[in-house]
Amino acid sequence: MEKTLSRNRKLALTGALSALVIVLGLPPMHLGMIPLGPNASITIMHIPVLLAVMLVCMYKDKTHKPDMSALVSGITVGAVFGIFSLILAAMMPTGALDPLFVNPGVSVLPRILLGVAAWIFWYLLNLIPHMPKTVSAVIVGFVSTVVHTCLVIGALYVFAAPKVLDAMGGKGYIALMAVLLPNALLEAAAAAIVCAAVIGSVTAASGRKSKLSRESEEQ
Repeated sequence: MEKTLSRNRKLALTGALSALVIVLGLPPMHLGMIPLGPNASITIMHIPVLLAVMLVCMYKDKTHKPDMSALVSGITVGAVFGIFSLILAAMMPTGALDPLFVNPGVSVLPRILLGVAAWIFWYLLNLIPHMPKTVSAVIVGFVSTVVHTCLVIGALYVFAAPKVLDAMGGKGYIALMAVLLPNALLEAAAAAIVCAAVIGSVTAASGRKSKLSRESEEQ
């Protein structure tokens, strides 16, 4: 029974975070885009992918075995993010590069790999004895976001290099990454803050619940 409840909880988390990706990206509000000025904005649409991995892993057993259900959850939410990006690019492109995201290699693949990367980082950090979950969330949120940016730009050059070079005035991968670095770091910082806040709250709530359970048993 306990195993069934755990599985249902993981499925519910995955479904809820997949829905959150869509809500954040729905036009015309685009809640997942935070404007920083007339010509700059950062996205938080990828954060549910990171949380899918972290929150599902909160329910894993006490062994150091990799939690494959967390990997599946991250991949699933990442795929939803990618497919939704593809649909938006096909129906209502807004930027010079948006039409290139109709290619699943550009829109879907990097988002799936984001889920894989976040899962690897989270698993490795949790192998460190006494590593606080909140600190792990900060590191995974920041590093995974930078990796996500590198993956998306890399996919553009792999699957649509001529069009990207034309749209970007001949800039290569390194040059474009240098231009995007300030935005990428801001997105990474935002992801680190949000992930830390969510995981910190869940950890604190779990701690209070465990304390109440112990007190009930003693009584």
